[in-house]
Amino acid sequence: MEDINKQINHSKLLVGKVFDSLTNEQKEVFQEWEQQGNNKEIADDILNAYSFMEWQEKLKAIDTTEEWASFLENMESASEKPGKVLRLKTIKRMSAAAAVLVVGFAVFTFFKITNSNLKSVEDSSIAPGTTHAELVLSTGEVVDLQQSQDSKMQEGTVALENVKGVLQYNTGSSKHDGNVKTNTLKVPRGGEYQIVLSDGTKVWLNSDTELTYTVPFVGSERRVALEGEAYFDVTPNKELPFIVTSGTQEVQVLGTEFNVSAYTEDNHIITTLVEGKVKVEEKYSHSNEFLSPNQQANFDINTKSIVKKDVDVYPYVAWKEGRFVFHNVTLEELFSKISKWYNVDYQIEGEKLKVLKFTGDLPRYNDMSGILKIIEAEMSVNIQIGHNNKVYVSE
Repeated sequence: MEDINKQINHSKLLVGKVFDSLTNEQKEVFQEWEQQGNNKEIADDILNAYSFMEWQEKLKAIDTTEEWASFLENMESASEKPGKVLRLKTIKRMSAAAAVLVVGFAVFTFFKITNSNLKSVEDSSIAPGTTHAELVLSTGEVVDLQQSQDSKMQEGTVALENVKGVLQYNTGSSKHDGNVKTNTLKVPRGGEYQIVLSDGTKVWLNSDTELTYTVPFVGSERRVALEGEAYFDVTPNKELPFIVTSGTQEVQVLGTEFNVSAYTEDNHIITTLVEGKVKVEEKYSHSNEFLSPNQQANFDINTKSIVKKDVDVYPYVAWKEGRFVFHNVTLEELFSKISKWYNVDYQIEGEKLKVLKFTGDLPRYNDMSGILKIIEAEMSVNIQIGHNNKVYVSE
């Protein structure tokens, strides 16, 4: 009976997974169960949205009346034995029946609801991202820059202007009062913004990105902290090196143009140099690489290692010019990039699809449906749009 209860409990966890209703404790139990035997493969098969038709065919092939009669017969036979000990065969049949009944009903209900809400790419419209961001001032005040267009602000002795998607700091001839203030510019998913720092350095921030900096720069260096992706056009100043920190990586420059992609979920920080010269360094081990134009440093967050190579820089900086340019990237990498800009979630069914390679030059400011049509045609995949514009990719 203990085995039956375990099977039923695991079935309930699968149901909870389907409806995204598991508690943190249940998630831990589910993850432990997945690591046992071939449970992960079983769970993936059950939870695969595009296996629903196969589930229907299997259910049609089952004679439920016959199976139930057989179940009752086994139960009666087992109860007549001394001690009412159930045979292993019966336990397995009961466990399987419990799992099919619980999971089958839940999955059927889930997909009956979900499938009716899925739309084709042709019937969908997903607008591109826009110019918007939040500025966190040193006081903790949060300013919505989209609602504060054409406005002027003051941070200590530094004047700020927010005009047409560009936040500009201007020290002018004002004398610094000695108080260092820290600001953070936050660009959400589905957004982008530009900033001109107090030294004249221009920075383009991509979606889901934060840049933290002092106002104005003081001391012997100009230091900023980046999470996400940004393109830098640094104002030359040999006396004050410009440093971009992302985790334990530092990029040191005197005056140059480069792109840094430092999304934490990627586990890699990619620094691509367009002009000038930079030094990419791990600040604790001090391992480093010097980059020349058309070179790239790939920093592994886990191993703290840096690998340098020659690249065509355009695919890595094209986002700043309104393009998505991909060269032999996986479908998973492609959707990871474009989903941030269009602020959508996505699901690719099966490892085989995730590793398919894509090459293309796509418009960044068009409706997403146009891009999805191209992906469908080029990759021979099926794409549907669900609740909250979630993108489902299948064979």
